[in-house]
Amino acid sequence: MSIYLDERNPGKHAPFEDAAPDIVEYVRYLEVIAGKSANTAFSYYCDLRSFSRFMKRRRGLVATDAEFKEIDPKGLDTAFWGSITKEDIYEYLYFLNRECGNKKSSTARRLASLHGFYDYLVNQVNRLSEDPTAAIRPPKQDKVLPKYLTAEQSISLLESTQTQSDFPERDYCMVVLFLNCGMRLAELVGMDLGDIDLEQRQIRLFGKGHKERMVYLNDACVEALQLYLRKRNTMEGLSPKEKAVFITRMRKERISNRRVEQLISGAMKAAGLKGFSTHKLRHTAATLMYQTGNVDILTLKQLLGHSSVGTTQIYTHLQEFQVRSAIEENPLGKVLPIKAAKASLDTTDAAGETSVENDPAGEDASEPSGPMVAFEGAAQDGFRADISAMSNDEIDDSSRNT
Repeated sequence: MSIYLDERNPGKHAPFEDAAPDIVEYVRYLEVIAGKSANTAFSYYCDLRSFSRFMKRRRGLVATDAEFKEIDPKGLDTAFWGSITKEDIYEYLYFLNRECGNKKSSTARRLASLHGFYDYLVNQVNRLSEDPTAAIRPPKQDKVLPKYLTAEQSISLLESTQTQSDFPERDYCMVVLFLNCGMRLAELVGMDLGDIDLEQRQIRLFGKGHKERMVYLNDACVEALQLYLRKRNTMEGLSPKEKAVFITRMRKERISNRRVEQLISGAMKAAGLKGFSTHKLRHTAATLMYQTGNVDILTLKQLLGHSSVGTTQIYTHLQEFQVRSAIEENPLGKVLPIKAAKASLDTTDAAGETSVENDPAGEDASEPSGPMVAFEGAAQDGFRADISAMSNDEIDDSSRNT
């Protein structure tokens, strides 16, 4: 059977039944007991079904030429999970990397699914005594800097939502909230009218694992919301029971994640922006606030709803502009090489004299030449000039100090 998440009703999905009983029970545990979001449970469910297919093929339980996606993930019992070895796990990770082309981050997430599953079987329900994943660590992650829009590109995107959209009030409001509040796509789609408090200028969001947080609304957000809500509340055919903030223009129901992605992609294309996704607007909000708002990492963590400050630390690269500015302001940053400084003060050529350095006849062919020798000669000339300018008393003091 097909499995899916209902985007118009966040948190709801078809029953998780197309897998082994232990996996189904584990996913239900994630949602009901551990409090994980529907998206997280769904991701773990898909990961464990993939591992089930791999192990069936590895153990010869299906035809060797069977299509991987066509392998039935069901029919595996607790004893089978207990027979899994560390070598099986390593082979699976190798399969993900070589045959599936998974990135390190994707491989790490799939390994995390296995860690959680075996922790459940060993420590939560005591069905197994050994955890084959216990000593296996995820691959070292590459440090990837978040991609984001500049302030100018953000303004272009906002303009395109007002000129290229068939529902400009809604699309403009969504982009304003993305760029100013740094909310996730699911958080924006899941917003209800009761979550907005325009008088207190704040909005309630429900993040991953249904974690609640309050986000402050600035002038741009308040104005965009007021403009959109006036339009929304006067739409013909809209049910008074519809509590979703953002709705579709035709059906008058909660907009889906996919539809928002399509609208944002269209607006970006109209603005001449390529290679940016809806989630990049969240990165943009965090980046611009960190660069211009004197926001520290802990404040940014709270604003974005991260569970760990380690996730927020991807934005520490934004300190680069501060480091660059510090280097530029170094008082020694304007000091020139001695030769260059001397050249700017040398007037011998203007007086019609020829220096020994520029006279080919005065060069000693046996002596080494080149930029380094010229630099050292300039340094010695500069030292002699300084000595000649000193008084006898200064020379005596210099000799004593030496």
